[in-house]
Amino acid sequence: QTIAAYAAGPDKNVAWLHSMVPQPWTKLPDPYPTTDAGLARGHRIYQSFCIGCHGPIGDGMGHAEPYLYPPPLNFTLLQHRGITGGILYYQIMNGITGTAMPYFKRELESEKIWDVGNYVAVTFIGHTDANTEPRGIDASYEPPGKAP
Repeated sequence: QTIAAYAAGPDKNVAWLHSMVPQPWTKLPDPYPTTDAGLARGHRIYQSFCIGCHGPIGDGMGHAEPYLYPPPLNFTLLQHRGITGGILYYQIMNGITGTAMPYFKRELESEKIWDVGNYVAVTFIGHTDANTEPRGIDASYEPPGKAP
């Protein structure tokens, strides 16, 4: 299935990737906000664990690419294809069956998996927080009757 999905092109490959992730994970909220510090940590993790396969610009052209089939995922093809943070988290944590993508749940704790997933999402897929509803209490929140 993995090779057939890859051979069918990016849309089929992304649909297959979606199907490999249990539904609750696709909507899993990111407990760690995307910050400059988190992106810097994610970049360092990407340099250590991911660049060899996915390449420096996330196009799947790392130095291991000629030796892998199917080849590493080209993250830039995931733009506008519904890849969520939960999907990235699940696949980094558990690996992808039928590919060379290993699981990292023993090497990286949860926050580091989110950091590298956020780095991939922002840097290569084009995710942004610009249209995201804020979570929690607004910074300007004042309880009723407590006007400044």
